[in-house]
Amino acid sequence: MTVSLEPLTMQAAADFWRDKIKLGPAEFAALSDEAKIRAFGISGIAKGDELTTVFNSLQAAIEKGISYSEFKKECAEIFARRGWTGKREWRVQNIFRTNIQTAYNSGRYQSQKANADVFPFLQYNAVNDRRTRPIHAAMNGKVFPIGHQFWDTWYPPNGYRCRCSTLSLTEGQVKRLVLTVETFDPTDSPVEIADPVTGAKMTVQQLLPDPGFAHHPGKVIWGGIGEKETFATFKPMAGLAGPEDFGRKPLNRIKTKSLPEQADLQQPGREQVVKDAIGEPVIIPEGLEQQTGKDGEAIGTIHQTLTQPFEIWLTPQQDDATGKIRLAKRYLSLWQATEKAPGGVAVLEVVNGKYNGAVVLETYAQESLNLAEKERLGLLLFPKR
Repeated sequence: MTVSLEPLTMQAAADFWRDKIKLGPAEFAALSDEAKIRAFGISGIAKGDELTTVFNSLQAAIEKGISYSEFKKECAEIFARRGWTGKREWRVQNIFRTNIQTAYNSGRYQSQKANADVFPFLQYNAVNDRRTRPIHAAMNGKVFPIGHQFWDTWYPPNGYRCRCSTLSLTEGQVKRLVLTVETFDPTDSPVEIADPVTGAKMTVQQLLPDPGFAHHPGKVIWGGIGEKETFATFKPMAGLAGPEDFGRKPLNRIKTKSLPEQADLQQPGREQVVKDAIGEPVIIPEGLEQQTGKDGEAIGTIHQTLTQPFEIWLTPQQDDATGKIRLAKRYLSLWQATEKAPGGVAVLEVVNGKYNGAVVLETYAQESLNLAEKERLGLLLFPKR
């Protein structure tokens, strides 16, 4: 088996992989397809040393370009204990190719997005050999604007061991190659499938990615399962990393003079989208004053916590009542006391790109710090370590 690893040294792909959360099989399986993009789990391998070994070997493939053979050798004992050899080696190939391709494509999209003014179009490349899946082959050569909804479903990979990719195109290239920029999204349309050897029409199928892959890995925002839940429904899962694992001080050792002042109050209004400190959009719903107190007194604090947080944590959470698991972002904000207002602490939660609630403690006291300290769990997203 040959896998081209040359482009995988890109920093975006390495950063994407390094920030994944390792989960056990049951925890991973309970996540939505989108949330799985930002987590790492393998059916049959529990969270622990073995999962870490596989994770680190894949990271080496992304950062250093080690081959599939080297990866398989490094994890040989783990795979042998599960019988993933011989005819069942496809399990190992699945783990390697799918994770590598997802990291590569997620990183590649960051570059494509940054250069969209020069390369405004993407072309689907399905390799188009005898191993190409018929549905994927039906997408081959299609050109859409980079921001078209088509890519929300079809940006590769579109299945386990999928080799598909995208090519960036300028307007000049589209004209010279006489390509058609399409506007109609063919997703879920019927298509006749041909035999890859004879070309004979075999059957009619719907144009859909393989199950579990109908999303854009480069655009996925940290999120979770199901509909919006209340702030207190989900609790952090056990065994998560804390501030000491990232070299962060306890909150009671932070010098208050180094903290910003509290933001001026803002009047709540229509639904708005705020870009947070790590560049991800957060939707603040209309009528937020109903959730934040009389006259919307905490609106300014919420905006400041998103854009100028002290920390942002990615926290895997579980609902004890239903067993649901989700990934939420917790934003922590601290501000110093002034003549106009006392110091304070705020903890804000975002789920699936939407504001999901906040706790604002209008006093910079030990009790408030103790409450906020308990929320510093999971993966530290900001500031970058």
